[in-house]
Amino acid sequence: MERRRNFDIHFLGLKNAMHHFEYEIGAPFFKLYEKSLISDANLLVKLNLDKKDSFFILNFQVDGIVNLPCDRCSELFDYELMADFEVIVKFEEIENGVIDEADVVYISRNESSFNIADLIYDYILINIPMQVFHPNDADGNSTCNPEILEKLKATPKEEEEIDPRWARLNKLKTK
Repeated sequence: MERRRNFDIHFLGLKNAMHHFEYEIGAPFFKLYEKSLISDANLLVKLNLDKKDSFFILNFQVDGIVNLPCDRCSELFDYELMADFEVIVKFEEIENGVIDEADVVYISRNESSFNIADLIYDYILINIPMQVFHPNDADGNSTCNPEILEKLKATPKEEEEIDPRWARLNKLKTK
């Protein structure tokens, strides 16, 4: 079972230089996050950590497949995900926990490790489009479930007869 501590980087013992890490992200990772949109994936995260005296730079490369529900037919399919992002981690004198800005994270000088699980999770989610559909085939046709597509194309039932009181009110509308 995946644990959050598997994503701790113990930077205190690292020399000022470039360091490389790799993480395989799958279903156990997403179980760490309650109510995650993603239940399964096969992702490889490559991390290059450039450690300096008062900060370090994290360069992430995420590549692989995320299993997502189609917004059109609701069936799961494999969505190809490729993303790169950079985060700067600076040391500051802060009292409680972590201060977080857009691409800069501040941690206390007393810390000896930094957990990157939330960063990975957030950037995976950010790189998924708001609407996700099955990809089209080579001929440009949708690969969604044909039964669902037929139901979506079906014409709605005729409107029920309008209550006469509402019909009179509709006559009052100006053209």
